[in-house]
Amino acid sequence: MLTPQKPSTRSRQETAALATIILLGFALRLWSARGGLWVDEAWSAQFVAQSGSAWGIFWRINHDNNHYLNSLWILLVGPYAPPLLIRAFSIVTGTLAIAVAGAIGWRRDAATGLIAALLFAVSPILVAYGAEARGYGPMLLAMLGSVLLIDRWLDRASNRNDAPPAWTLAALTLAGLLAQLTYLFALAAFAGWIVTARGRRGSIDSAVATTARALGPSVAVLALVVAFVVAAASASTTGFQAGGYPGFTRAAFVDVLAETIAYTTGFALLASSATIGVALLAIAALLVRAHPDRRRFYLFATIAFPLVLGVALWRIGNAGFARYYLVAVVGLLLLLADSASVAIHRGGWRKGVAIVLTVLLVWACLHRDYALAAAARGDPARAIATMRTRLPRGATVLVDTIRPISVLDVAARSNGYPLAIRQSCPAAGFVFIDLDPPTAPASMIARCNDRYRLLQTGRHLALSGLDWALYARADLPEKRAETLR
Repeated sequence: MLTPQKPSTRSRQETAALATIILLGFALRLWSARGGLWVDEAWSAQFVAQSGSAWGIFWRINHDNNHYLNSLWILLVGPYAPPLLIRAFSIVTGTLAIAVAGAIGWRRDAATGLIAALLFAVSPILVAYGAEARGYGPMLLAMLGSVLLIDRWLDRASNRNDAPPAWTLAALTLAGLLAQLTYLFALAAFAGWIVTARGRRGSIDSAVATTARALGPSVAVLALVVAFVVAAASASTTGFQAGGYPGFTRAAFVDVLAETIAYTTGFALLASSATIGVALLAIAALLVRAHPDRRRFYLFATIAFPLVLGVALWRIGNAGFARYYLVAVVGLLLLLADSASVAIHRGGWRKGVAIVLTVLLVWACLHRDYALAAAARGDPARAIATMRTRLPRGATVLVDTIRPISVLDVAARSNGYPLAIRQSCPAAGFVFIDLDPPTAPASMIARCNDRYRLLQTGRHLALSGLDWALYARADLPEKRAETLR
């Protein structure tokens, strides 16, 4: 554990460097937060609008897209507020997570803290999820707070038998679960970490008992939250609902793991399996030299957790999404920071290699950050702007599925544009198509005995977003806009 240092020029420079890194991370998240709300964000806003109150958020919205803390924020600012304001809670908590990651690394030394903060600031997956109106930003903050707390406790307990910070961990667990229920994945990693770290210094029975004391209140909080969710769903006429639940396929599982690695570190090979293989070899090599206590957390977070989750998904369905693996993302980035710092302190050629690799990793991450921000999750608000340009006083739009309805409705309301959305004839001024990612839109389509020509498309890049195409009636001159609205 770090010993207190007297203020010095160096410490002031290190503090200034950390502040600069945090500001960089904040700027990247602001930049990535541009554009209209995509499907899950817009659904969240509409659910909040329908719930009408804080109690309604907890009791009436029985849907996996209801991330409680995020929904409460949307209720506070208004479901049709500007997208940047709706995303502000995630941006702030995602930025604070950079500081906590730095504090975890700083427990070893300033270099580790600065590298950890830098990696968390620029990692594309954290920039993306820390800049959208969902629960992953606050969940990450709670997770990192727990890592810091457990790391400090294990360090103290190695010299004396300190009591575990059980109730503080329980409070962080409650915050994490209210942010996003997949926080329970972190609890599993923490349990494995504590058992193996304590077992290294004593009997396995004693280690299990200590782990039970440390995480018992957190498990109780988990049970209470799950019981509440089940009770609310049982009291609802619809039960608990999920936005989508595709079947499990090995190819989809491999692809999502490769995507997670690529958007965590910035690097990927052409084949998904090759990306995973190289990442596993690198992790194994880095684990050998990792800090003895933290090594167990890194092992459970980066290797054991994805493996167990993959087996579970194979049995219950759904290949998963990159956001399921944020526990692994946290473990991998902290492991990279630890390893780079150790190599730098050893000096010689290892220092040069560590610095070059860290610079390349940061550059690769910033390159992906730029691409994600430019895509802006497909930015469906551009479709509203185009409709307003052609029909300033309002319009009617046809959609083929229910998926884009909330996206268009929220975007129109937040921009004060009168828009009628329908799924059936008669003909409307516009047609909005929800595209599959590999599908190229046709230049002309037919709906309700009318022809529509392609006006505009939106494409997301990865992780989150909506692909779409906007069509206008082929005989829609602006001078007839009022009658065809």
